[in-house]
Amino acid sequence: NFLGKDYPVTHGYFCRVSEKGPAMSDYELFIGNKNYSGRTPSVDFAHNDADAMRQFVTKVLGYRKGNIIDLRDATQAQIMAVFGNEKTHEGKLYNWIRPGKSDVTVFYSGHGVPGLKDRRGYLLPVDADPNLVELNGYPVDVLYENLVKMKSKSMTVYLDACFSGDSPKGMIVRATSGISVKPKLPKKTGLTVLTAAQGDQFASWDEDAKMGLFTKNLLDALNGAADGEEYGNSDGEVTVKEVQRYLDDEMTYSARRRYNREQKATVMGNPTTVLSTVQ
Repeated sequence: NFLGKDYPVTHGYFCRVSEKGPAMSDYELFIGNKNYSGRTPSVDFAHNDADAMRQFVTKVLGYRKGNIIDLRDATQAQIMAVFGNEKTHEGKLYNWIRPGKSDVTVFYSGHGVPGLKDRRGYLLPVDADPNLVELNGYPVDVLYENLVKMKSKSMTVYLDACFSGDSPKGMIVRATSGISVKPKLPKKTGLTVLTAAQGDQFASWDEDAKMGLFTKNLLDALNGAADGEEYGNSDGEVTVKEVQRYLDDEMTYSARRRYNREQKATVMGNPTTVLSTVQ
């Protein structure tokens, strides 16, 4: 059981688990962005998060190592090569998956920032200037739109990032006061999306566990804590609704108690979708 053990955890992509177990065509994508160029502060536990998530999906869930795309300190070019860009969705992930058959999970840990001019949310590549993110960032709405176009059987996205322009180490971008960004899903989507924070909130760390606060609580939830009597129905299936209840209680309380700040996960998708199974 992963619960209560002091594994290092990383931010990345993590696949759903069905009752029949992982299939040959199921894929995981992890991105852990820790070391940024210039004056952009590091995300100290991003690599830890990616390591722990990879360990979870391979050793606990049994996913094939050959079906994992693992990027550390990803540049804009590397992110585009995997997900495509605003012109095409046909990147590496598109080439790997089987339409209608593959369950795919994407997990990202690193900085997210708001566009100061267009008010879009962006994932921040390690070689990007956060004050010019409209030019060198990766738009979250493009990520969602491209994932939908891949037409996988299911697509789950976990983002341990926020879009406030702030971080535990200080401001990432200048003049972000009053900016609140909430990336929107495409109108027609089968995506399940969970992100670390809402609006102008920022994603905290769990310094004891040495991982993102969202990632630490997400792993606890997926390992069965969210299916317990307090949050779920103890049927062995961890659903989106149960995970949301767990994060709204445990993660939000931890942020308030540790840091005197609000942090509430953003959850989008069908609340009955099963994210993991437990025994």
